[in-house]
Amino acid sequence: MDRFQRLMYWLAWLGIMPFIITLSLSIRDQSLFDNTGEQLFIIYSVVISSFMAGSLWGQAVYSENQSRNIFKVLASNVIALSVFGGLMARLANHQMLVLLAISYLATLIIECVHTEPLADGRVKSYLSMRATVTLVVFILHCFLYASLKMT
Repeated sequence: MDRFQRLMYWLAWLGIMPFIITLSLSIRDQSLFDNTGEQLFIIYSVVISSFMAGSLWGQAVYSENQSRNIFKVLASNVIALSVFGGLMARLANHQMLVLLAISYLATLIIECVHTEPLADGRVKSYLSMRATVTLVVFILHCFLYASLKMT
């Protein structure tokens, strides 16, 4: 694994920390910067979901497959605008969590289905890491959802 790949892996795993911290705040019914843990979790999740959707656009720029490029660019916009729209529509926290969880799964599925393999195995390694990180993020969304439903 080269330096760039190690950096990507570290950043991906470190990116989970704000989810864990804000989930912890929510469970302990604490706030930070005048926002509840749930609000901070959702705000961070909207940012990360939009970033991940934007990565589809970035992938399309470097791909040779025209039909995959068009699909990735359109999907990127649909996902980012959906989570932004949910935020602007002031969906309830539990509704936003469902929308965000779906956005992560959709982004991962699109990446897995529409990413061309490279001979050196980097894409397979990256997608394996992405699947694991996405699963953890999805589970954290489920935990927060469950904690909201209990209160």
